[in-house]
Amino acid sequence: MAKPVRSLNSCFKYLAMKLGKLALFFVLLYLAALAINPESFISLEASESFAQRADGFVSQENFDDLWVLTWVVCSVLSAVVGYVVIMKSIKKIRRK
Repeated sequence: MAKPVRSLNSCFKYLAMKLGKLALFFVLLYLAALAINPESFISLEASESFAQRADGFVSQENFDDLWVLTWVVCSVLSAVVGYVVIMKSIKKIRRK
């Protein structure tokens, strides 16, 4: 079976939709990274214990490992949840 040939206009529309979705995800990721501050919910003791388990010793450099890891994971999870909610809302609005 031959695939239907897409017009150039529909290809540009498809590409614009994909790039728009990608841009939306990166904007959500940026906003989540700005909003989340792991220092407010990670104690110094938890950071010290993580550094001891991860590296075997505690120093100033490895205190930040837990904070950065938590910051990145929470930011990505927030962006994914926001993206899914926005996409489902758009789909629901289009059906009406």
